[in-house]
Amino acid sequence: MRRRQLLRILLIMKTPLIALLLMSATLAGAADMPIPGFTGDVRPQLRAKSLREIRFNNVVEQKTDFSCGAATLATILRYAYGLDAPEEVVLKGMISETNEETVRKLGFSMLDMKRYVEALGFRSKGYKLQPEALQALKIPAITLLDTNGYKHFVVIRKATATTVYVADPSVGNREISMDEFVPQWSGVLLAVVGHGYRVDNPLVRITPRLSARAGVNAAQPVPTADLIEYGFMHSDFF
Repeated sequence: MRRRQLLRILLIMKTPLIALLLMSATLAGAADMPIPGFTGDVRPQLRAKSLREIRFNNVVEQKTDFSCGAATLATILRYAYGLDAPEEVVLKGMISETNEETVRKLGFSMLDMKRYVEALGFRSKGYKLQPEALQALKIPAITLLDTNGYKHFVVIRKATATTVYVADPSVGNREISMDEFVPQWSGVLLAVVGHGYRVDNPLVRITPRLSARAGVNAAQPVPTADLIEYGFMHSDFF
């Protein structure tokens, strides 16, 4: 159905104007629209995001089948450290230090990521954890999931006793039940630590659904003393 026909039907049905505007934005992508009810020379604009934009909020999307490792690193560098780190830049940098054909067949490894971030002046820390220890995780970290033989890197943003919140470079932000997550999980985390880390970065701030788990969003910036346990140094914050 064409967009114009849909809008005509909605008008006939007397759909509230604000809902109509939002639906229009959903169909066409993000848009700036004047807010109804305001007059004058300057009219406020409503910024409506598409569902895709919302899903990939604070997540760098992977552009190739083998670049999930580069996209997860780009996500942490951009949103935890505030660096301009497009996926293609990280991808080229990582490929330059390894065999391109191997990467295209098997993807990157955590060792490839470790070498890349250390070349940028960061440090990398690897952890082997039990599932129950995930709830104590205070910083975003990269991990490998194996779903029926398909190996895929994601960023773990936060975990509770029942849910793991991940930034997935292929589908965006998603919640995985702990029961579903554990069989897929490698048990290994890779953390990027160094100067410029934003203690209140958006990766560790979980916006709850409108109807549930408001407490998940109650997280405060992690104290420096706690971050030291993950390999940070006091000089990283000054």
